[in-house]
Amino acid sequence: MDTYIIVSSLIIGILFILYHFETKKRLDSEKSAKRLQDIINQLDSQAKIIIKTDLALNKAQEELDRKITGLYTLHELGKKVSSTFNTENLFSMINQPLVLKLGFSKMLIMLKDELSGILKTKSATGYADDQIKTIEIELNKRSFAGSLLKKEKPVLVNRDNDSMGQEYNLLDILNIESFITAPIVARDESVGFILMGNTSLYGKVTEGDTEVLSILASQIGTAIENTKLYTELFSSHKELERRVAERTQELEKLNNELKNLNKMKSDFISAVSHELRTPLTSIKGYASILMTGKLGDVLPAQKERLEKIDKHSNSLVHLINNLLDIARIESGKIQMEMKDISIKEMMDSVVDIIAPQVKEKNISLKINSKIRFDKIKADQGQMERVFLNLLSNAVKFTPEKGNVTISIDEKEDDTQFSIEDTGIGIPLQDIPKVFQEFFRADNALDQKIKGSGLGLSLVKKIVEAHRGKIWFNSELGKGTRFSFTIPKY
Repeated sequence: MDTYIIVSSLIIGILFILYHFETKKRLDSEKSAKRLQDIINQLDSQAKIIIKTDLALNKAQEELDRKITGLYTLHELGKKVSSTFNTENLFSMINQPLVLKLGFSKMLIMLKDELSGILKTKSATGYADDQIKTIEIELNKRSFAGSLLKKEKPVLVNRDNDSMGQEYNLLDILNIESFITAPIVARDESVGFILMGNTSLYGKVTEGDTEVLSILASQIGTAIENTKLYTELFSSHKELERRVAERTQELEKLNNELKNLNKMKSDFISAVSHELRTPLTSIKGYASILMTGKLGDVLPAQKERLEKIDKHSNSLVHLINNLLDIARIESGKIQMEMKDISIKEMMDSVVDIIAPQVKEKNISLKINSKIRFDKIKADQGQMERVFLNLLSNAVKFTPEKGNVTISIDEKEDDTQFSIEDTGIGIPLQDIPKVFQEFFRADNALDQKIKGSGLGLSLVKKIVEAHRGKIWFNSELGKGTRFSFTIPKY
């Protein structure tokens, strides 16, 4: 209107000047009058164009301002939505102040119930509770619900548009003059819709509102999807925690049972071993007396059998001693006499003991030592048992003219010992059982060689009692390498 006044004043001024000019010159001819009329008509036409353009620019500016305000509002809403995993909090954010900022007076958000498929209102602005109930009934009993859910893009409806079909009836149900609706999609499925509208004829929704509502519907859909994912993840996490807790209790119970069984086993072995040692000592003693001939002459055949009694008695005593030592180590009854010992002296003693077996099979025995310090803190007697067991096995399971190598390496805090042979190796299926008590590998050679299956179990317990670790690598038909570490201090 201000532009119109300015243009009108301009026209009046020009007319006044022309009139004054024409009066002075006394130009009363019809030609001059027609010319003046043409000028007036042109100025009036231009004024109308200016006014029309100004109105269009104002409308476009208002539309742009409204769109910018809506996008900024949605941007701020998006930051809040991204930090919530609760749908109730989400819908509480889409309230009356936000709806007014977007340029609407009424709003409905309706979601489909997962079980019944019925639309239920999750948030509303501009409607009373009884009105919402009526709207829900009307939408669910007609075909509106399915139609609104199936729409793949926003739908815009104005009162002056007669070609909208059943959507036009929604204006009366919702008591508004225009509205726009957009589907809410979560996990590629339409789960509901959002509707915004105005009751005023002068506040009709426009095409520019479709983008704003599409963004808002997308934000809601993403938030619902994130909430479902979070809920599923949280439930899975709780279920996993419950199962872990149950399994932990079961394992703890089983562990306690195993500890009790292991103690019972150790106590039983210890008791039985002690009971066996007394008669074995008597058997061995009487056999020795008989072999001396003090109780009468001993025939060669008798002597041979007495020697077998003595030999097998020694084997049983050795077995019983190993069982007792394992039980004592497990129960902590054996105290390791830890002191500084010479590695070289210990190895000389071990090699001297094992030499007859090595010589008998014509096996090459080598020692590769790479240590600077010759001392370790250990129980010498127990450590010699470890080496004798490992070397004895290496010699037993290595063919004639094979090789056995003892390697000694210095690590940061440990001294590492390795006994490597070129023997038959250990079958893959037997590897997890090697350190088990009484285990014997299932191969032809092992069945021919006598043994109790306690040696490696005893070795492992002695090494662990020294705060060390033991392991091995083996390849069937090529040999085995047992390695263990002993702390330097």
